[in-house]
Amino acid sequence: MQESELKQIPLSALFIASGIVLPPVFHLAGLGATFLPMFLPVLLGGMVLTWRFALLTAILTPLASWLLTGMPPVVPPVLPVMLVELSVAALLCSVIRVHLRKSVWLALVTAILADRLVLFLIVKVMAPLLGWNHPLFSISIVISGLPGIVLQLIIIPWVMKMIKSKFPQWYHLNNEQADWIAE
Repeated sequence: MQESELKQIPLSALFIASGIVLPPVFHLAGLGATFLPMFLPVLLGGMVLTWRFALLTAILTPLASWLLTGMPPVVPPVLPVMLVELSVAALLCSVIRVHLRKSVWLALVTAILADRLVLFLIVKVMAPLLGWNHPLFSISIVISGLPGIVLQLIIIPWVMKMIKSKFPQWYHLNNEQADWIAE
């Protein structure tokens, strides 16, 4: 394992731990799933980690949270849906921001739009199988996350700005990391 990979392990652990701690805090405050609290650390991880570690973070965060807290629940199938959503969003953030070196905004907006599209498609397929046949069910599930999306659009660029000023080595990749990514 190269040094650049080793440096991403503690960052991944930080994002995973944050993704486990943050949702219960939101739920205690009565803000719950509407604010998509697990997405914040996972998307931030996607902004600074290479795609392998971003994907690993996206998968391990909801699994570890479920093992430790029982949330997100398996029934109704929130955990499997979140695994797909978080994986798509983190992977896109990482590819666009870290690998293609595009803007935080482009990565974030693309990830959010892809996440909402994936959620819509999954719910559109799964809802009738679970007996939820209302024609607007899929759309209402997607729209219910709008407060969380607003929070993401505020918090993530702000945190990335802080990272840029305090930890520039994680805002822009150095040559060693860029070489490793190209392999």
